[in-house]
Amino acid sequence: MATPDTIWPLVSAPWLDADGNPLTVRPLPGLRSDVIQSLECSYPGILSPQMKALLGTCCGLAETDLGTIDFTGCWFVEEPYTVFRPALTLAIDDAERRWIAEVGNHDLPGPVWCVFSEPEVTLNVCDDLATFVKTVHDHTCEGKMRTWLRHLNDQARMVWSQRHALAMRPHEAFKSDRAIRGWLSGLPFNAYVYDLRAQKAARGWPHGVAGPTGRLFRCKRLPVFAVAGSPAEGWQAPRPRRSAAPIPEVIAEPSFAFDTLRGGARRLGPRIPGQRSVRRPRWTPVLQKAA
Repeated sequence: MATPDTIWPLVSAPWLDADGNPLTVRPLPGLRSDVIQSLECSYPGILSPQMKALLGTCCGLAETDLGTIDFTGCWFVEEPYTVFRPALTLAIDDAERRWIAEVGNHDLPGPVWCVFSEPEVTLNVCDDLATFVKTVHDHTCEGKMRTWLRHLNDQARMVWSQRHALAMRPHEAFKSDRAIRGWLSGLPFNAYVYDLRAQKAARGWPHGVAGPTGRLFRCKRLPVFAVAGSPAEGWQAPRPRRSAAPIPEVIAEPSFAFDTLRGGARRLGPRIPGQRSVRRPRWTPVLQKAA
């Protein structure tokens, strides 16, 4: 975890690459004290003195690989998942990943999460805003930002592929952890629990595992989440099957009928939808005498 003092040099000076050339990333100017005071009404949470000082120096970063990074909470809509609120939406990149920082009683917002839209996974990126800015700064200056983003994508896919193995039923977690027993007892019977405290390789959980109607739960502010919903909407079928392309209209072979000795017509060929069944006239074979 970086200290709050780590962020000041990163937002008050130009960013340079490995050869000392200035990059396109630039800190956005700070806000006046009266603007910061008026911002408290719309800010998602309580503005700490350290956050006010940061906003007075810099209100965000422009032209990063994530797009514009906002520190004010005014650029983007409120985070839709209530398990993270109050949260500051830092950025929404071109891949529709949401980068959010929880706003609590710390000096700076944190932890920082990356919410993927595909696969529907949330990853814990770092502990606080200072560490996040330093991570983006270091990878950008070293030219490794795209590599870092690909690594996060690989982690998200790994979490999704292991969504069954990472999950616990409430009664399984109830036996193993006393700290969350009260919370577990209030979960729906069909919930699946994801305890990120025990994860080390990739700290993430599949928020979309229960489909579009899934309900999300969290144990206080701990990194312990639960998802409840119909198994048919995500648990057993991780992706809705694409509807088959419409079959082009095909001219079916004509149906053949033959008359039995009793005169009943019987269809042998395929029936074309919408076509009325036609009963053919009865006929009888005529035997010709040999000459």
